[in-house]
Amino acid sequence: MITMSLRLFDLFLAKAPTHAAGASSYATATSTDWLAVSTVLILFAILVLLTQFAPTILEFINRHKSKLSNKVLDLPIALRSFSSGLAVAYVLTMLIPEYQIFNEKVTYGWINAYKLSLFGLIAYKGIQHYCLLVANKSSQTMGEWGFVKSRQEEKLLGFRVSTSVFAVYASLILLTLPYQLTYLNGPADKLLYLLTFIMHLGFNIFGLFEENEKHFKRLVPPVVITVLSASLVFTLFNVLSTALLLGCLSVLAGIILYNVFKNELPSAENSSFVWFAIGVFIFVSVDTLTVRSLH
Repeated sequence: MITMSLRLFDLFLAKAPTHAAGASSYATATSTDWLAVSTVLILFAILVLLTQFAPTILEFINRHKSKLSNKVLDLPIALRSFSSGLAVAYVLTMLIPEYQIFNEKVTYGWINAYKLSLFGLIAYKGIQHYCLLVANKSSQTMGEWGFVKSRQEEKLLGFRVSTSVFAVYASLILLTLPYQLTYLNGPADKLLYLLTFIMHLGFNIFGLFEENEKHFKRLVPPVVITVLSASLVFTLFNVLSTALLLGCLSVLAGIILYNVFKNELPSAENSSFVWFAIGVFIFVSVDTLTVRSLH
């Protein structure tokens, strides 16, 4: 994998202009390309590692569950609450404002980013109902154990959908990362943006493990790594148009909105408001520093 990445890295840089009159622009383009490619490779490597070691990481966290009644000191609750704060802050401070950028590039007649997002939400909701319908039909002839079997199949189908959605979502972030980096001025701002997505996608991977521990190892790493590897190649060769990528991101934005407010907000009994607020504060702080570089 490393050898393949380095070869793609060299091919990507080979696209830069080489004529003498463009020496200055060549230096700038090369610097930008190296930074963009490095950022893409870092995000790819971290996501692959997280999919491989998510169970180990969460097992370590759960071993440090506090025996005290104070939820602030309970590491699993703190992590879940912190993750929820990051997710909510991401949606409200970064994802929704980015619709303006999406609309500038998504030009398909009467279709805009908001309508694509609504379509994504409806489609995802429809898939959930389809999973339930399939599970119910398969259990009709199972007698008194039919209900239990139906719930198990519904859960597995839902988990497969969640895994597929995450793989596509993470790959689209990877594909659009070089484009989004152009809106940021300096290396420090680009690093903050990268850290933002590492936190967001990382907590999504942990969420997949918590959703279905039994099938995580069998389904998530193969699917996510395969899709991300294909996206890495497409990103380094700049194969897909920006309009197409942002259109797809708009569709997935509706799914993310649905998931965050339905699945990623824990109840008051199972969460810590302190860590939730810390997650929000950190994400907003990172986003604010990043946005300031746009002006």
